[in-house]
Amino acid sequence: MKHPDQIAESIERFRRSLWDRESVERPPVGVAPDRSWLPVQYLKAPFPRDEVRPEDVTPSLVRTDYEDASFGRRVFRDDWLPYNAAWRAVPWLEAISGCRVPYASGSLSGAHIVDHVEDLASLQIPADNGWLECLRSQTKELVATCPPDCFVSPSILRGHSDVLAALRGLSGFFLDLYDAADVVEAAFERVGSLTLDVLNMHFALVPPKLDGYGHINGYWAPGPTVTIQEDIMGLASPALFRELIADHVARLVERLGQHTFFHMHSTGYAHYKHLLQIQGLAGIQLTVESNGPSLRSLRPVMHQILESTRLMIFVDAYFDELAEVARQLPRDGLYVMVSDKFVDSDEAYRGLLASAWP
Repeated sequence: MKHPDQIAESIERFRRSLWDRESVERPPVGVAPDRSWLPVQYLKAPFPRDEVRPEDVTPSLVRTDYEDASFGRRVFRDDWLPYNAAWRAVPWLEAISGCRVPYASGSLSGAHIVDHVEDLASLQIPADNGWLECLRSQTKELVATCPPDCFVSPSILRGHSDVLAALRGLSGFFLDLYDAADVVEAAFERVGSLTLDVLNMHFALVPPKLDGYGHINGYWAPGPTVTIQEDIMGLASPALFRELIADHVARLVERLGQHTFFHMHSTGYAHYKHLLQIQGLAGIQLTVESNGPSLRSLRPVMHQILESTRLMIFVDAYFDELAEVARQLPRDGLYVMVSDKFVDSDEAYRGLLASAWP
């Protein structure tokens, strides 16, 4: 898919601009396949049942990220690095914790299994349901068959609050925060331990490549890297995030290391200032969506983040404002990713660079 010289050039740009924060002509800029954000589309045939089980996740049924990205790709001169990850349609941590995975034509989610908050304490995590071994097997297969220009990345792993909201149901989870905070606290600890175990397993199976590691956000890092998240807490107040979850995130970052990013949506980013207080966090990844604030509105926030740490932005909306906003942002510590629904050729990519970083 990409020439070795192009891969090397992009890696050097990530090294200097994103990680070393050198003053550069332009930051790394990647063009991500729009298809990749709905990986249930990777199915090679209609799914035959109403629930996905571990034995279903096989190469005969599901294409890899690399295979799917090859369909119709027209941009090759950008800095986006190809990757493979265990099928990202699966809510891995939720499934490993015991949730069923009902099939849907859109995004797959875990079906809640805990009707009473008191039952969280006795819930077996990880569950003995085959999903953890499925993830291990998937990762080993991807490493063994990895193309030369491709990196094996951790799959999407949702956060402490996301997993508990799946186990209890969204309404139950938010009531638990007030009615049974001590039970939730203990459950957060168990989910955090599971996350560490899963990532330790991943990096024990995935060796470094080209002196580093790749990620599903298309970037390169000089050490094991992951982007963690707490999407459900984007629905809560920043004060609640600080009181209930910030310490758990900080402990996870401490154990995962200095190449750990935190993912946020523009529809739920209000707690970003608390993230800036977490020691060792590599930076923030912000997905800009059409139902959230515009890029122009977010510019002061992005500028503040870049004053403190690194920032990766994925522009999934408001692309027409990108060039204007990019010219006003610091270039060091920044990585910009855009959807190929906006940039569909190398010529369009060169036009973006010329207008945003003249």
